[in-house]
Amino acid sequence: MDDQVMKLLKKHLLQQNKIKNSHHYMDKNFVFTSPEGYPLVQKLPAIRLQRLLKKLPHINKEITLFSFRHAHTSLLIEAGVGLKTQQRLGHTEKASQQ
Repeated sequence: MDDQVMKLLKKHLLQQNKIKNSHHYMDKNFVFTSPEGYPLVQKLPAIRLQRLLKKLPHINKEITLFSFRHAHTSLLIEAGVGLKTQQRLGHTEKASQQ
């Protein structure tokens, strides 16, 4: 992970620690949780993205969370990052990037 991702995760951890001080919090060691400490439903980020897209009239409604991963990968490859791109995405073969 690069420094920016680490900073974001540390910021998230601080926010989560504030939530953990609540007497309703069930600490199960999840990274992304509801205010009660339970894991977020996997579909929740996609649902929130679709709600946001509905509010933005000039944005393609077909965008998915995977679209961001694909765009990120394409931009890294275009910038010549290469092997680091594979490592960041967990791929071992270059063919898996295309």
